[in-house]
Amino acid sequence: MKVWLQACRVNSLAISSIGVMVGTAVAFRAGHFDSVRFLLAWLGSVLIQAGTNLTNVYYNYKAASASADPASFDPRGSSSVLRLGLLTPAQVRRGGLLSFACGIACGLLLAWLCGGTILWLGLPAVAAGYFYAGPPIRYGYLALGVVSVFVFMGPVMVGGAYYVQALSFSAGAIAAAIPIGLVAAGIMHTNDLRDYDTDVLHGKRTLATLFGRRGAAYALAVMDAAAFLVIAAAVMGGLLPWPALLVLLAVPQALAQVRMVFRETDAKHLHVVWLRGVKLHMQFGLLLIVGLLASAALHL
Repeated sequence: MKVWLQACRVNSLAISSIGVMVGTAVAFRAGHFDSVRFLLAWLGSVLIQAGTNLTNVYYNYKAASASADPASFDPRGSSSVLRLGLLTPAQVRRGGLLSFACGIACGLLLAWLCGGTILWLGLPAVAAGYFYAGPPIRYGYLALGVVSVFVFMGPVMVGGAYYVQALSFSAGAIAAAIPIGLVAAGIMHTNDLRDYDTDVLHGKRTLATLFGRRGAAYALAVMDAAAFLVIAAAVMGGLLPWPALLVLLAVPQALAQVRMVFRETDAKHLHVVWLRGVKLHMQFGLLLIVGLLASAALHL
């Protein structure tokens, strides 16, 4: 089991969990909550994320990419399960497809409970997860990975979690979704920064390789800053309650991440930047959830 969790990049699975919980918290504040729908949405999102990660590991292993480069080997990384022979490529591929299939099954159950609209969000998410590294599209090699993460980890995931509760969409849900998507996109961006040298070597295009190291660092700073500014604007505009400003407690984590990304170029240190991004997403998301639930409890 430990090997499979490593292959699935278990740390990244929290990203999808946070997105679903934020969307559910917005719905709860509006008076909508169904535990079965929440569990199905959460499980489906995590399974699709696991399928995406396993598929990415498989196809990156097969291709000449950063994860197949001897210089970038990290025994703690997801690709090491293949390079150390802990799992076979066929096992990882089957695991990815099985995860996608189970995620689709959760989506079909939600469609039965909530109507088919949710499939218009879920099925594109599955396709985006597979074709990030899978042929024939492989859009992750075309500098579209960060954009995809923003869309599917933000508006699609948060908005979808809200929809299965309220059976509608709302401006408040989108206001909460955009910053969650931005911070998640920052995680993907720092992953690309970590792999910058090997991506350049193998001709893989990412926002980091297009912008260059300095430009990519500024891009991360913009994403992090925009996440906080969107929350502030949404509160001032009445789309989110004032306790949502609890996310400002995560500003020190964002500043530490940005300072480090401007300072470091070594892959090992940039891995720490990536970890800081994961922690920032966790802190930001949990603080937003607490703020939304507190506003519901206090009838704000």
